[in-house]
Amino acid sequence: MSHSLSMRTWNNYAGRVMSMACQRPLRAHLGFVRMHSGTISFGCRNVNQVDRSFSVSTTRSQEQTQSQDQKKIKILFFGSDSFSVPHLEALLAEKEKPGSIIERIDVVSPKERTKKSKRDAEDSPLTLLAKQNNLKTYPSPDRKGGFDAWTFPEDKDVAAWDFGVVVSFGWFLPDNVITRFKKAGINVHPSLLPRYRGSAPLQRAIMNQDKVTGVTVQLLDPNEFDAGKILAQAEVNMPENPTYRSLESLLAKKGGELVVDVVNNFDERRRDAKTQDPALVTKANKISREACKIQWNTWDAPRAERLYRANGFRYPMSTLWKVQDTDKHLSVSLFDLFTIDKALPASEYVLEDSQSVATLGSTPGTIFYHKPTESFHVSCANGSLLGISALQFEGKKRVSAKDFYNGYKIRSGVSRFEYS
Repeated sequence: MSHSLSMRTWNNYAGRVMSMACQRPLRAHLGFVRMHSGTISFGCRNVNQVDRSFSVSTTRSQEQTQSQDQKKIKILFFGSDSFSVPHLEALLAEKEKPGSIIERIDVVSPKERTKKSKRDAEDSPLTLLAKQNNLKTYPSPDRKGGFDAWTFPEDKDVAAWDFGVVVSFGWFLPDNVITRFKKAGINVHPSLLPRYRGSAPLQRAIMNQDKVTGVTVQLLDPNEFDAGKILAQAEVNMPENPTYRSLESLLAKKGGELVVDVVNNFDERRRDAKTQDPALVTKANKISREACKIQWNTWDAPRAERLYRANGFRYPMSTLWKVQDTDKHLSVSLFDLFTIDKALPASEYVLEDSQSVATLGSTPGTIFYHKPTESFHVSCANGSLLGISALQFEGKKRVSAKDFYNGYKIRSGVSRFEYS
């Protein structure tokens, strides 16, 4: 209604509205009349002090409320390991915010992981989080049967989930699963796709000394891993000397923020989604145990140390140790690796003879015991030295370099690790 109405017109209008509104005009009186933002509200009060209000915007308000109710979404979250946990935590935190559109979250995760006995069996990190928050959980596919033997979750309270959110799940979701979601199946991948498609993007970023990495939220592709349209990306500067675990934690936090943004703004993100450029695709294949065997004659120390930071959480670096006075070789795992940035005085090393100092950093695989740090310094390619603080023979306990030196009659500057 225009604010320029004449007083007479206004009074006539207000009187007609009040006459219609109050069924017993002798028992009611005008409570208030106010104008704001183009909305006019009227009130009438009877002797029982029961308030009634009338507004020309009531219908619009009801429509907005209904629209908000319709936007409420249900999420089926697929995950397993420590990388997936912060993403579920972020969605749970968003769900608890006033006005959140997230109504419900259910979880698909691995069954309990069995150790040596049933008493030692434990849930996956994601399953533990789900149980702590009283979320309904469903088992992920069995390793033998896969999705062919897997039954899609059914719940009498859920006609259909709006989103399937997949984070470090370990399975490729087929099209007949993806299409069960009303809006979409989406995935969080810890790289700036199309760079580093595959199962080891964090490891490759560390090994390749990338300065910038990031997180991508993509639509699930029904034909190929990590090939979906990009809904959102966030760049992250690489910290100095990251390990797999430290980088995982950093990117998981960013990924949690990103997936919440995509869920809240999905229509807009889908509208602006980008197709990946095939010419820019690089692969990040899984790193095998075999690939962690140090090649002393061709690897320099920084390469070995980077691989340890990238993949040491899964497989230790390893080498061969020749048993003295025999032809027998034993595999030995190496831990707590570091590089030596500058040449150290020969006086700091235990040297078996005067000639051994000449081989310091020159003959690959040669072991030197460094007294101040109680560690081994091993010669690598290009004259570099790799520091080793702990070692472990297969089937034996891990020991310090000092104990290894004293127990296995290491001849510092003479004894060598070998390579296959």
